[in-house]
Amino acid sequence: MSIAKKCAPVVAAGLLLLGTAVRAEVLVWNDEFDAGPTLDPVIWSYDLGDGCASGICGWGNAEFQLYTQDPANVRVEGGELIITALRDTSGGPSNPTFTSARVKTKDKLAIRYGTIEARILLPDLADGLWPAFWTLGQNIDSVGWPACGEIDIFEMGSAGAIAEGVVNRRVASTAHWDNDGEYAGYGLTYTSPTDLDGTYHVYRMEWTPDEISTYIDGTWIWTIDISDPASFSGEEFHLPQFLLLNLAVGGTYTGITGDRNDISAPFPAEYRVDWIRVYDNGFTTLTGSGAPIGLSVNQVGSDVELSFGTQAGLTYEVLTKAELSEPSWTLLEVVEGDGTTKSVFDAVASQAAFYTVEVQR
Repeated sequence: MSIAKKCAPVVAAGLLLLGTAVRAEVLVWNDEFDAGPTLDPVIWSYDLGDGCASGICGWGNAEFQLYTQDPANVRVEGGELIITALRDTSGGPSNPTFTSARVKTKDKLAIRYGTIEARILLPDLADGLWPAFWTLGQNIDSVGWPACGEIDIFEMGSAGAIAEGVVNRRVASTAHWDNDGEYAGYGLTYTSPTDLDGTYHVYRMEWTPDEISTYIDGTWIWTIDISDPASFSGEEFHLPQFLLLNLAVGGTYTGITGDRNDISAPFPAEYRVDWIRVYDNGFTTLTGSGAPIGLSVNQVGSDVELSFGTQAGLTYEVLTKAELSEPSWTLLEVVEGDGTTKSVFDAVASQAAFYTVEVQR
């Protein structure tokens, strides 16, 4: 999916069992969509309308749909995020209108390197539906597109796939960037031996300082080498990116930009997301107002060291309680955010079998 031109109070917690080594988990952020009926506003926001307000009518791609945040188009239900594209013929069958949704983590959660996965079920795309799971550079407001960089973890519904009769089988991954003032892009496709709509599949991106690769159910789709960004003007891919999910109707990617009645896909069309997970690959950083702080706990004897990332301008409170059943917390330390901060306290084993540790901002 490309475009033209253009807090929760408790953020980390850990359970410490005295006498047992505790390691930081690899999973650093996830949304299981288990609390509805709407998305968590700490993490998610919405793109609305037809793009004209941003100077990119049709979202820069001659798309037909209006994006809304109406529950008819986007809701959380049964442990899933459900984006629904609707067709409305109340104005006459010759001029249908379409609504759908596009959600994003802009300014709230941005990722720099890491493994990003989502378990997704797609509707029948034939023909004219264009689902995507993708990222844009967090600096898009200051540098614009494509200078912010874009990574399409997956998109489907292309004109080529329609022409070849594989629209529900062909998955594409693409990078878009600015190359010395000119648009640049590189992508590949994978064509599944069976239709992908109607069943869940895991779409994954592995992003390191050296390369970005994508997969579907463990099958490789695409890799781009980013180890020498100066060689291809690809500095964008070493800066934080935010997540987007959307279901477009029509547009240049589908090849359907004129007659709205050329959209033959069945409606309503539901794009279902079971979960999204981000894993630390040893290089990962998360930023934004909703980003977790990455609390890790390490115990050596009776000394317990807490390590967590901070953001400048925020204040963090480190709290403990000696037993799981205790109703009250003890304030251990107040930390002013300026980078990664460590706090050490003495956990005396004779006082309690467990300590619960929590960090709030």
